[in-house]
Amino acid sequence: MKVELIANVSVNGQLILAEQSSVYQAPQQISGMGFARAMQAGNLIMGRATYEMFAPMIKDMSKDFAVVVLTAKTIEGVKCVRSAQEAVEYLENGGYETACVVGGTKTYNAFMESGLADDLYFNLFPVLINGGGVLQGKIVEYKLKESSVNEGVVCLHYEK
Repeated sequence: MKVELIANVSVNGQLILAEQSSVYQAPQQISGMGFARAMQAGNLIMGRATYEMFAPMIKDMSKDFAVVVLTAKTIEGVKCVRSAQEAVEYLENGGYETACVVGGTKTYNAFMESGLADDLYFNLFPVLINGGGVLQGKIVEYKLKESSVNEGVVCLHYEK
């Protein structure tokens, strides 16, 4: 299974978390990239806090769309897992070929530290923030596949 990790990053290297969206309004084409890739994959993986922010929107999605939440808690009506490996196994068993990881910091780091992320998509925003998450893991294992600029945001795609 191919695992895609999609994250928004500030120029000072901090992850821009969903709850910080008031700091900088992303161009719509960029802000929707994670969910557009998730729609193509037919699934998304996120942490509990990210899920809670997007739950109203996610609940309106098709029944054929898999939502996996990385958490130790139980959320009614949603598949909850305790590890990145468990999330991947769940989606593989469901017949998915690609898994799409869209946030938050603990979830990103679970995939990076376990070595499960195959492709990294970083949107580098021209903003300085404090209190964002920090991505950990072996980024040196990845090579830049492509880059572009879209409405002032640098879009980077790395491949393992």
